[in-house]
Amino acid sequence: MHQRTLYFLLQVSLVVSCHAASLRLVQDQKAQTISVQRLNSQKPLLVQNARSDHRPYLHPIVAPDGNGVLTQYSPGHHKHQTGVYWGFTRVNGRDFFHNPSNGYWQLQKAEILAGEGEVVQWETIYHLLDEEGESMMEESQVWSMRDTGNDYLVDLVWTGTAHTEVTISEYKYGGLFVRMPWQQGKEGEVENSARQKNQRAEQKRSSWVNIGMQIDGRAPKDWGHIAIFDHPSNDAYPTPWRVDGQLGAGPSEAILGDWTIPAGESKTYKHQFVVYTGQMNDVRLNEQWKAYSGQNYDFAAWLQARAEAKEAKFLTGEQAIEKMTTAEGLEVSLVTSEPQITQPMAFCYDDRGRLWIAENRDYETRRSGFSNDGKSRILILEDIDGDGKMDTKKVFLEGVPFPSAIAVGFEGLWLGAPPNLMFVPDRDGNDQADEEIEIRLTGWGIRDRHEVLNSFIWGPDGWLYGCQGFATPSTVGKPVDGGRVFKKGDPFPTSQEVVDGQFIDGGVFRYHPIKDRFEIVAHGFSNPWGLDFDDNGQAFISACVIPHAFHVVQGGFFHRQGGVHIHPHVYSDIRTIVDHRHRSAHGGARIYLADLLPEKYHNKFFMANIHEHALLADSLVHNGSGFIAKHYEDTVLANDPQWIGFSLEIGPDGAVYMLDWHDGDICGNKVHDKDTGRVFRLAPPETPYPTHFNLKDLNNQELVNLQFHKNDWYVRRARGILHERASKGAVNEETHIQLRKHLENQSDPGRKLRALWALHVTGGVTHEHLIDLLASEHEYIRAWAIQLLCEDMHPGDTALEKFVSMARKDSSP
Repeated sequence: MHQRTLYFLLQVSLVVSCHAASLRLVQDQKAQTISVQRLNSQKPLLVQNARSDHRPYLHPIVAPDGNGVLTQYSPGHHKHQTGVYWGFTRVNGRDFFHNPSNGYWQLQKAEILAGEGEVVQWETIYHLLDEEGESMMEESQVWSMRDTGNDYLVDLVWTGTAHTEVTISEYKYGGLFVRMPWQQGKEGEVENSARQKNQRAEQKRSSWVNIGMQIDGRAPKDWGHIAIFDHPSNDAYPTPWRVDGQLGAGPSEAILGDWTIPAGESKTYKHQFVVYTGQMNDVRLNEQWKAYSGQNYDFAAWLQARAEAKEAKFLTGEQAIEKMTTAEGLEVSLVTSEPQITQPMAFCYDDRGRLWIAENRDYETRRSGFSNDGKSRILILEDIDGDGKMDTKKVFLEGVPFPSAIAVGFEGLWLGAPPNLMFVPDRDGNDQADEEIEIRLTGWGIRDRHEVLNSFIWGPDGWLYGCQGFATPSTVGKPVDGGRVFKKGDPFPTSQEVVDGQFIDGGVFRYHPIKDRFEIVAHGFSNPWGLDFDDNGQAFISACVIPHAFHVVQGGFFHRQGGVHIHPHVYSDIRTIVDHRHRSAHGGARIYLADLLPEKYHNKFFMANIHEHALLADSLVHNGSGFIAKHYEDTVLANDPQWIGFSLEIGPDGAVYMLDWHDGDICGNKVHDKDTGRVFRLAPPETPYPTHFNLKDLNNQELVNLQFHKNDWYVRRARGILHERASKGAVNEETHIQLRKHLENQSDPGRKLRALWALHVTGGVTHEHLIDLLASEHEYIRAWAIQLLCEDMHPGDTALEKFVSMARKDSSP
């Protein structure tokens, strides 16, 4: 016992804040209590109740600022619940959870171990009695507490020593439990480390659970909270949790089944409580859990998510929709699914609103597979009757191994399929790939098959942007010999000669389809799989493992999951913009710039989350020279552990489209079912899909008018067509005159930018005009003038002088 106590004191002393308040313990033998007080006050912060014939419990626990009590004793809805306590439901058939007294418990001792200082500690020892009044088990609870000023950190080491063989029988709860003062009509919420809330957290395994609610004596939004941490040394870690309808919660190994302590042996559990007020901050809780557990990452929870997927029942596409929950006023429908498509790795839309799908049938595992299957395809799907379901399917291209990224434009398909970035023309428009496939770039690696080049998107500047994962190093350039289109059975090249090769092992890149130029935009990240631009042309990505969102600045070196930066003098890198955490892996990124969904979604950052099986939304809040991404909403919860969303699109109807790889292995280590794949649509009920149109049939003036459409899908597609026509000399001065008028007369900076971008891609903005725009009253127009002046790396002396002056005097941070 003394060795355990000394170890425990040493452990907690290592994490005591230098600002921790001094505490003392006061034991009242008559009241049978031990109270924790600050040295400068006699008011108890926490009271340990240790009555001779009643189980031990903590109550009250007072909020750190003294306003409100955060525990409740014997509420009307659950009279057996007593603040913070430990009680198994079935111990050799005896129910210690629902019987806090009356012959079940016998105090052996309650003593102070460390009575004064920044850390105080005490212990209670009880006998758990059988029907004859004999001790079945001795229970020790060693408690330690420190007060940081902002919160209390309360540690518990529970040890049960069996006097006879003890079996704790399977039950849906039993063990540690926390009862806060829930009241009907008052707000409150339970949330676990997997971001599952209230009844979604019931019976779920997680490394911590936070209980928060309105407390008498506090402002309505100034909640009281008790967070409970599980410890990796606990046998069932991550332990499943009981969450009842009144927001009582506690971990319970018995949820998993019977377990036994042999006679004469002991079992120990460790937990920590964080008691605080205000808003819950899951980033801070994760950091506190890491400090407590000694782990840098919650790998057990990651493994648990994988196990849940492997064990889950397979759902058809229609069955999957029945299980989904969505934000109010929206519904999910099935656009396409197996057998119409299988193993979809990327998708996009063309100028006719048709859906293009890259079926990667060659994916096997993260470390193997390239061309063995040989049946990877690019499909074109079309909705003929406007009901939102794809009616027809064409095969545009078949047999090119490992397609991972696609974008349509310039009379063809831009296809990322390592080691190549290819242009696959269809100049006659017959929806069949022409034979002359062009290898525009080569050298893309394949070491980690789920970190290859991905997420193609046309930028507002006319470049094709994409992402690459850190675990797949690549040296990319023009092929020395013109390149090679690979076929079924071909081995992946062990080396490739390239011209002007550039190294990338994680980052964002871009390629210009007319200038035939490749650039690394930003280095770093983990496995970024999702990239988009906001109303002002700012780039954002979603990422895996590391924090999930970044504001991408050209030339930046960003947080890496592993490895080192290629530049030897990067001493610190650019970090995430998020102030919260979701579960690990995000795929797909779309900023909502359409008008179908309610106005509240405008400019929201949508991401699919693989481990949460959800479509999540963040708010992008301008902050200084960048942004803060704040969690806005869990817009869609699939409630299906095999749902693997990792790509998103906004369609011509303004709906959000979600690609679902769908498999029992959510991390890509293996393909359990090669014949699955879906695309889902999120929209208000009964939203029709536009059909039988082709933006290429519009004249230039009509395409200019589309630059100001409320759905940015039309803006982007129309700009791309103008870019293509300009490359053929088919955009005249009248088009430029109209765009310049819009640039001058539009009142909204975002609309001005759309005119500027269209002018740029069509060659209608002069160097002198860009110099003038450096004096614009709108900071994003000034920023884009700088970017466009520097695009070809020859901004000129006048521009450089302006840049120096702006760096000193410009009001924009």
